[in-house]
Amino acid sequence: MRPSNSVWQGNFGYWQNSFIHNNLLVIGYTAWKGFQSFGRGVVLCDVDTQVTQSTITNFDTVPFTLQFLPCDLIGFYLRSQSLNSSIISSIFPAVATYNPHQDILLVLKVEPQIEVTFLHQLKITPPDCYEQVCKRWSEFQPSLMP
Repeated sequence: MRPSNSVWQGNFGYWQNSFIHNNLLVIGYTAWKGFQSFGRGVVLCDVDTQVTQSTITNFDTVPFTLQFLPCDLIGFYLRSQSLNSSIISSIFPAVATYNPHQDILLVLKVEPQIEVTFLHQLKITPPDCYEQVCKRWSEFQPSLMP
């Protein structure tokens, strides 16, 4: 599901790739910490849509919140967002088969749109992200409160 044109896209096209690239360490940290605590699931990233700038660049800070949704809560959450049942049912095979040591299932929520992204065979793995964030914890405060 690719969101419709918006202020997020500006002159730089599809903003999600840059956003994920700029925030991969905290996304991976959240994925690994969630997997360690709950098992398989997805990382939910709720991006603030109140940004008034017409473009998002690598230097812009985009407010967002992250949380890990365990497998047993994914369906409930996605149904609460009024997603089509066929879309919801297509997510479960990915949750059941992704490699949590190498991959991340990311649900990007930008009101009113939701996009599911499968980050596959990452060069910086979720355990590596977790380790980097823990080593450099002060850089990520207060955005990652335990």
